[in-house]
Order: sequence, then structure tokens, then C-alpha cells
Amino acid sequence: MADEEEVVKKKNRLVKYLVLGTPFSILFAFLVFPVFTVVVEGILGGGVDSLITTIGSPTTNRVFTFTIGQAIISTAASFLLGIPGAFVFARMEFPGRNIVRALFVVPFVLPPIVVVVGFMQVFGSGGILDSILKVLLQSSDSVLNLATGAPGIILAHAFYNAPLFIMMVSSSLKTLPEEMEEIAESLGASRTGILRRIIFPHIRSSLFAASILTFLFCFMSFPIVLAFGQGRLMTLEVQIWNAFRFFEYDKASILAFIQILITLVLAYSYVRTETSTSGYADVKSRVRELAEIGTKWKLVTISYISFALFLLMGPMLAIFLSAVHDPFRDQFTLDGLAYLMQGGLDGGLVPLFNSLFYGGLATLLSLLLGIPLAYVHKSKRFMLPGITSVFTLLPLGISSITMAYGLMLAVAVPLGLTTNPWPLIIIAQTIIGVPFSARSIQIAWEKVNEDVLDQADILGASRMQKLFFVELPLLAPGILVAAVFSFAMAIGEMSATLFLAQPENSTLSVAIYRNLAVRNFVQAGASALILVLICLVAFLVIEYLSESGYGGAL
Repeated sequence: MADEEEVVKKKNRLVKYLVLGTPFSILFAFLVFPVFTVVVEGILGGGVDSLITTIGSPTTNRVFTFTIGQAIISTAASFLLGIPGAFVFARMEFPGRNIVRALFVVPFVLPPIVVVVGFMQVFGSGGILDSILKVLLQSSDSVLNLATGAPGIILAHAFYNAPLFIMMVSSSLKTLPEEMEEIAESLGASRTGILRRIIFPHIRSSLFAASILTFLFCFMSFPIVLAFGQGRLMTLEVQIWNAFRFFEYDKASILAFIQILITLVLAYSYVRTETSTSGYADVKSRVRELAEIGTKWKLVTISYISFALFLLMGPMLAIFLSAVHDPFRDQFTLDGLAYLMQGGLDGGLVPLFNSLFYGGLATLLSLLLGIPLAYVHKSKRFMLPGITSVFTLLPLGISSITMAYGLMLAVAVPLGLTTNPWPLIIIAQTIIGVPFSARSIQIAWEKVNEDVLDQADILGASRMQKLFFVELPLLAPGILVAAVFSFAMAIGEMSATLFLAQPENSTLSVAIYRNLAVRNFVQAGASALILVLICLVAFLVIEYLSESGYGGAL
């Protein structure tokens, strides 16, 4: 009898190790190993001469300088746009505050290529602002075009990343005890002194974490730079893609290796900084009614909210217009909506089906990987949480283009998938969603009452009964957030898909880029509208669950 129980325990332990080890094996096989292949190819493929030539090339130096420069300026612009919002939403109460906050944050869940379409409709040549200025100045020529070049790239990055500062810094501000400021005021401290000696030290970690994450996203930016750079301005990400397109594989590998080194350092810095932001107590922070503050600051606050709403919501609302209005022909048309109903490789039906199919499978796989990763992360065994964090956050530190290039080298070519790479597209979208699914489920798991699990053990529940009848129902809201977030990330993914896809594998994001390239603007706008509607629904679900404490992945 004892021997049979021991055999059962060994079998259960083996099954547990297999289930928990599967995510690590998959991430190693389809992320670590392919990227390692790229690194080896970069160092050994062309030899030392190729390495020196690529690094010393004027083109590489120019691309690297622009990549760093635009990332720094974009981070600063995101900071300037987002920090006032963080203070407004953390420290002020006014009618419709939650709705306004949601409108400020929603751009973060939009696919970058959708942002391109919206910006072209508002800030581009023939766009809304340009049309207004042409009427005011009585000009027949285009007056304003901010949807191109460095200004367009930086403005779009600020639009996309300002919500990061709003979310992360406002969350930190809400944990600053009101009593600390009251004591400082009673001791005669000025507002500037309170800001410098109390508020800034408290939000410093979240501020640095938001800055690092924003810099990382801007450093690895691909769709926005590809569209607005117009072949003249390129980041390392775009240059890697171009090198691969022109069969300069040694150069692509070397550039990818350089990028990996930088992004991993940034990702590690973010993890260290982000860790130091956790653990704040749930306290009452200072909140004031907007009506109570002075007229001057009231006007400043209202002006900021109005300006930021125009900048953040204008491009998104303009996408609805872009589906039926061609800015360059200046006419309304239903060609874009007809495109979505058209079959074949020239229509929008195939990209729509591919997006839903790939995104659905990628979401399911992200959940299957995220649940075990979140479970292992809560383990108290030595080093397991740290190892899990490294594997979970690796996709954030490795660019989609580098991952796709690695999948092409290490998987597609050996397995003969270069002509029909749809499984690799799903794998790439799955890996991109893993950090968000694992994080969402991890937060939900941290909220599970351990006493409930102990009672299940006392009542004699088996491990499987405990999992299916106790743990998973308690984790359901977090799993839903993970699913919604993963699907939104997968359906809007463009970089890896563009790198890997054949024409028959095109998704909505890729179709938008290709339509923009041949100036089919209403077709691009109609495709972007579908993505916006999907992302809006995803965001509303996440926001609703956030009110119950399950939206921490944001």
C-alpha cells in the first residue's frame, strides 16, 4: 500500500514538473535559442572583418545616433505630456474624472500602425489641422505636415507612451500618506520644498521605471519609424529589417546582436527599478476637489486636460473618419469598407481572418504559458521567482524583429517553413503576449486567500480538484484580463508578422502598412478602424476588472 502511494506521488510530481517546465522549454526553444543563433551568426558569420566594417560604418553610426537621440527626446516628450496628468488624476477629484482618465490611457493599448493612420489623418498633409490652416490662410498648398520625419516620430511616441507615465506615477502618488505633507506644511515647508523633499523621493522609482520602459519602447520602435521615417530616418530595428530584405544577413545579425545587448541592459534596469516600486502600503493620499483650487491653477489644469485630450484622442477619433475619407483626394468614399468585404490577396477579408485566427490561437497559448509561469513565480524555493521573472520579461528586452529573424534562421529554414510560416507568426505573437498574461495572472494569484486553499487541503481535495474547483475560479478575473490583453497585443502585432509573413499570411496590421505604402488610405483606415474597435473593447474590459483589483498588468 505504501509503495503504491509512493508511486502515485512520484507520478504526480513528474506531471507537475512537466507542466511547470513546459513554458520554460518553449521560451527557450522559440526565443532564447533563436536569438542565440542570431548572436552567433552576428559574431562568427562574417568574421571579424564584417563585424568591424558594420560597426564602423557611417550608416550604422548615423542609425545608432538617431535611434538613441529620438528615444531620449521621445522619452522627454512623453514625460512632459504624462507627468501633469499623473498629478491631476492622483491628486484631484472632478466630475467625469474616471472617464477622462480612461480616455488618457486608452492610446497605450492601440497598435502602433493604427497610431500612424490616426496621426496622418490629424497632423498629416491634407489632414484635419492642415485643412483648417489652409482655409484660415487661404492657401491652396499644404501648410502643415507633422506626420512625417523626426517631428512625426517624436510626437507619435509621446502620444503612445505618455499613458505609461500617467499610470505608473499616479499609482505611486496615490500611496503617499497625506499626513507627511500635512506635517511638512505645519513646519513651514513651501510647496517647492514639499515637492523636492517628499513627493519626488516617493515617486522617484516609478518615475525612473516609466522613463526606462518608455526609452526601451522608443528604442525598439518599428512601425512608427518605418512609416514616418520614409526610408531616410531609421532606427536599429528598421535597419535590421532592411538588411535582411537586401540579403545582408551578416549585417542584420551584427546589428541585432548590438541591439540585444542594449535592450537587455535596459530591461534589467527596468526590472530592478520596478521591483523597488512595489510594496507600498495602501494608504490615504491627498486629494483635492478641482473646484477648491485657485483660479490660476484651475485654468492651468483645464487647459492641460483640453490640450492632452486633443493630442491623445484626436488621432484615435480621426481613425473613424479615415475609414471613409481620403485626405489626399479630399473626398468621402466607401471603398475602405468594401475592401474589408473583399476576398483574395488584394482584399481585406483574408487579413481580417488571419488576424482573428492567429490572435485567438496566440491568446490561448499565452494563457497556457502564463498560468504555470505565474504559479512558479509565487514559489518560495530559492531563485525560482527570479528565474521566472527573467524568462517572463525576456520578450520585453528582445525586439520583435530580432526574435522574428531568429525564428527564421533557427526554425523556419531548418523545418522548411519559409514559404508558409503561419505557425511561426502564432509563436511570435504568443511570446509577445507572455509578459502581459503572466503578469496579470500573477497579480490575481497574489490576491488569493491562502486560507481558502488550506481549507481545501483539510477537506481532502485532490490536487486536480483543488486546481479546477478552487484555484482557477478564484483566478478567473485575472485570466480574463490576461486573455484580453494578450489578444489585443497579438491582433495588433506588426513587426514580427511583417518580417515572417508571405502575402497569404498578411494580418490587418501588415495590410495597413502595405496599403499606406501604395497610398490606399481609406483601405488602411478601414482596417485600422477594426483594430481600434477591438482594442477599445479590450481596454473597457480591462478597466472594468481593474476596479476589482485585477487590472494590474497595465
